[in-house]
Amino acid sequence: MIQFEIPSLHKMNRALFIQPHPDDNEIGAGALVAKLTSEGKEVHYLTVTDGGAGSIDASLSTEKVIETRKREQKEAGRLLGVTDFHWLGFPDEHLYDSEELRKSLVSVIRKVRPDIIFTVDPWLGYETHMDHIITGKVASFAARMSGNPRFYPEQLQEGMKPHQIQAMAYYTTKHPNTFINVDKFWEDKIRAIQVHKSQFSGEHLRFVTDYLTKKAVQNAKQAKESYRYAECFKILPPLLLHSNVGAINM
Repeated sequence: MIQFEIPSLHKMNRALFIQPHPDDNEIGAGALVAKLTSEGKEVHYLTVTDGGAGSIDASLSTEKVIETRKREQKEAGRLLGVTDFHWLGFPDEHLYDSEELRKSLVSVIRKVRPDIIFTVDPWLGYETHMDHIITGKVASFAARMSGNPRFYPEQLQEGMKPHQIQAMAYYTTKHPNTFINVDKFWEDKIRAIQVHKSQFSGEHLRFVTDYLTKKAVQNAKQAKESYRYAECFKILPPLLLHSNVGAINM
């Protein structure tokens, strides 16, 4: 049997978390974000859409919703220790695979030069949100191609250099291969989610935080470790992000 080593987070010093909307990083990996920054790791947030569809309050302008969500994201991220934020500003709920999106993602990857990229798992069963599916797939493609000097060579003329990541990681996944002890950082995650007041309040907030907490307990049990809370991820080397060897299970 062919064996591949799961890339270790301990060897990663700079991480880029690519999310479809403000709040996805906190929901999917907020405790890990706090853990990484506490260890002195450099963490960047990249938000693909403007979040402008994130309210059913018809009295609010789209501009006001975008402004609110951006402010909430900065506050939540900073609570977890994040200081670097990148915004692509694509229309919320109308994301599709395009050259503009691909080029924008490759540009940020080449500028940030992360060791590892985290994003939503676009292959999650029954995922119907196209923003999530597109973000996960195009981010994976951009991560794989950012090291190719023939891919958007005009960026190299602007001073950027090709960059090859060490690993790709997916949160909100059904097929994790890595479980992280986040006991010391779970409350940080919950507080960061609570910052997103435009998205979560009252019963909805309690439902989300209760669900995430129960899931984290299940993750720890699945890992068969003694800690109480775990966040789980599918972490893959770039080599497995293509059909040549991508059919191998890890």
